[in-house]
Amino acid sequence: PCRTRRIMKHKARAVALATLAATALLCAHGWRAKEGAPPFLPADLSALPPLQTGDWVLRSGTDTDSHIIRQAGGGEFSHIGMVVATSPEILVIHATTDERQQTPSDGVLLTPLTAFFAPDRTQKYAVIRPQFLSDAQKQAIAQALYAKINQAFVLSERNDDKHLYCTTLLADAIGAVSADFAPRWQRISVPVFKGEYLFPDAFVGYPQTQIVYQGAYESAQPTTSGKQ
Repeated sequence: PCRTRRIMKHKARAVALATLAATALLCAHGWRAKEGAPPFLPADLSALPPLQTGDWVLRSGTDTDSHIIRQAGGGEFSHIGMVVATSPEILVIHATTDERQQTPSDGVLLTPLTAFFAPDRTQKYAVIRPQFLSDAQKQAIAQALYAKINQAFVLSERNDDKHLYCTTLLADAIGAVSADFAPRWQRISVPVFKGEYLFPDAFVGYPQTQIVYQGAYESAQPTTSGKQ
C-alpha cells in the first residue's frame, strides 16, 4: 500500500508538471543570461573556485521533470540548492524528489556537492554568490535550512503557506533575514494548476549576485526518473 501511494503521488505530480509545460509558451517570460556571466566550461568539479556557505548552486537536470520545469519557467536551470558547509566536504541543502534511492523520498535533503552535480543528473550547472547577504546572514540561512531537513516536498502555489519546493525553501529562508529579497514569481493559470510559482531562473541575474562558475557536461543523457 505504501508503495502504491508513492506511485500514485508521483503520477499525479507528473500530470501537474505536464500541465505546466503545456502553458510554457504562454506564461514564461524567457531566460536571459546575466550580462558578463562566465561561459559554460567543460564540466570539471576540481576546477571550481573555493565555495562559500551561502552560495547558490543550480543545475539543469537530465530527466523529464527537469525539461518540463525549464519549459514552464523559460529558464536555463531546473533545480537550486544552497551550500551550507565547505569542510571537510561541500554540502548542499535542497528540496527535491529523488527516486534513485532504494526508498524513494520527497523532501529536504542534505547532499554532497559531488552528488548534486553528478553527471547522471546534470547537464549544466552554475554557482552564484549572493553579495547582498552578509556572512552572518548566510550562516543564519544555513541554520534555517538545516532545520528543514526531512520535511516533505510540497509543490503548491505562492499563497499556500505549505509550499516547500527547491526555490521556495531557499527564498523563504533568505526572506527571513533579508526583507528586501524579492525574486520574480510567475503566474500559471490552467484548470488543475493556478497561482504563482517560483522557478530557479528567478535567482539567475538577481541584483547584487555574482555567477562565479558555470560548467556543462558534454554527453548528459535524458532519463525518465523524478530527480530535478
